[in-house]
Amino acid sequence: MRNSGFTIIELMIASAIMAIVMVFTMEIFIVNNRTYIKIDSVVDTQQGLRAIASLLERDLRHAGMMVPEAAAICGIDNTDAPDLLYISDYTAINPVDAIGSFDGARVQGGVTNVNNGPGTTLALDSLTIEPDTPDPSYDTDSNGVNDSDFRVNGGVIIVDLTNPGRGSVCGIVTNVNLGTDSITIDIKTASMPASASGTLIAVPALEYRIDSNTLFRNNLRLADGVEDLQVVYFLDSNGNSDLDAGELWGITGKDYLAADRDARELRAVRFNVVARTRSEDERFTDGFFQATENRDAGTTSDGYRRRVHTAIVRTRNVGDRVEGT
Repeated sequence: MRNSGFTIIELMIASAIMAIVMVFTMEIFIVNNRTYIKIDSVVDTQQGLRAIASLLERDLRHAGMMVPEAAAICGIDNTDAPDLLYISDYTAINPVDAIGSFDGARVQGGVTNVNNGPGTTLALDSLTIEPDTPDPSYDTDSNGVNDSDFRVNGGVIIVDLTNPGRGSVCGIVTNVNLGTDSITIDIKTASMPASASGTLIAVPALEYRIDSNTLFRNNLRLADGVEDLQVVYFLDSNGNSDLDAGELWGITGKDYLAADRDARELRAVRFNVVARTRSEDERFTDGFFQATENRDAGTTSDGYRRRVHTAIVRTRNVGDRVEGT
């Protein structure tokens, strides 16, 4: 009577077949896992990009709300770095029972010109821009009571109320002094053109900037993996209410210089936000820095997948404003 069982050869064949099946199974698992990671990373990037664009569009639509049109928007146009964008801060304004617009906080001391650079201190007639019934929006000394419409790490736009065609300068507020009603600013744009006279005003603003692939709004971290912000300004220079050829600034060959552009001519803003995935993929060979507006494309693949969101926003508070009486 023969004993039942497997021979050594049969066991070796079965083991070999099992090993082959396991290798193919692991290959399928690895490929599927890699694909899932790629798709999840791209979807996450796209969702973050949509959220950023939605917030930026909302802020741009409110640019110039209840402040002088010349102070609606200001920016720095870079060809080798992300642009900086300053939008008048509508969250600092209480529109209840208000008719018309507010002039902004007037700069005191006969100052008629603001120069580029850090540490510029300006005394204001008030730290709030509502003149009749001041309504401060921010608590700058953390005592639980709102005391200013300007805040540290917030933006500021400065224009000449009596001669708004001089253009604007903008920067970041580094200090708010409640005792002297003064603010200290790091001016980021070119200096304001010199003038023998003028009435300078300051308007609180929202600053959008990118630092080390992180997007900030008033120094608050919005999103990581954001590589570029490029802005184009549509200025109706001839006043015919049409966007004609030659009226786009911030494109190749036509850099936008905030110091000598009149924001009262602004009719629309086009922005481009470039975001990349959290991690690179060594197998992806088309991961080049994306070219938008006056930025050049990258020449070396780094393995990152990128998405670009482009939108055009009309500035409804500039150009066709109807003032109250």
